Amino acid sequence: MKAPGIPSASPTSRRWSVLGVILIFAGWELAARAMGPMLMASPLQALQAVADLSQDSGFWEHSRASLLRIATGVGTGCLIGFALGVLAGHDARLRGLLEPLRWLLMALPPVVAVVLAMLWFGLGSGMVIFITVLMMAPGMYVNTVKGMRMIDPQLLEMSHVYRFSAWTRLRHIYLPALAAPLTAALLIAACGGVRLVVMAEVLGAESGVGYALANARSTFDSARLYAWVLLILGLVALLEFLLLQPIQRRLTRWQEPSHA
Repeated sequence: MKAPGIPSASPTSRRWSVLGVILIFAGWELAARAMGPMLMASPLQALQAVADLSQDSGFWEHSRASLLRIATGVGTGCLIGFALGVLAGHDARLRGLLEPLRWLLMALPPVVAVVLAMLWFGLGSGMVIFITVLMMAPGMYVNTVKGMRMIDPQLLEMSHVYRFSAWTRLRHIYLPALAAPLTAALLIAACGGVRLVVMAEVLGAESGVGYALANARSTFDSARLYAWVLLILGLVALLEFLLLQPIQRRLTRWQEPSHA
């Protein structure tokens, strides 16, 4: 039985996914022809701009800045959310204490948080990372608490009777039980983190992919703008297929049927 989380793709679903990509590019091409090159570059123009960007020294500078912010912000936010979720799953008092803050952060529009962070931190990486941590932690917290509350109490009682260490309980009880909600939360966090970082950079950074997007928009360079969009989509795809899916398979390996 496959564990819930990020589903493994069957050959049929892959073929339909390829068809979906083809339809998206076909729709993009039709829209570009209808709007004109100033408003929307064609897929071919965007791909040519990607090749041009890779030879630009500024491309690597902006890419490194954004990747560092994404890794720091998403990683820190997920770790904070996971740690608080494990603690709150154990203690109803802490869970109640954190609930108003959780609700506040999840209800706060990201653009409002960006504006406030710009006032507190000014422009730059500090503001972008702060926003990413602030917006990523609640989602991971909610999924962790949900998974913790679904753990069989008899397993926890057994772990105390046999005096399991905190590391043993985390490895053999908590992580297997939290595998499904954690992988779902990681997928949302990775995609959401990329979007947040780019949005924050558009609004208030002096480097990064979002900053480059804002420059392309201001100069009406639609080919470069859509080239950056393609690169962002490629980054999200790499995160899912090269990082998140291997993590999901690792965490849910115990649920796979054994083949003797």
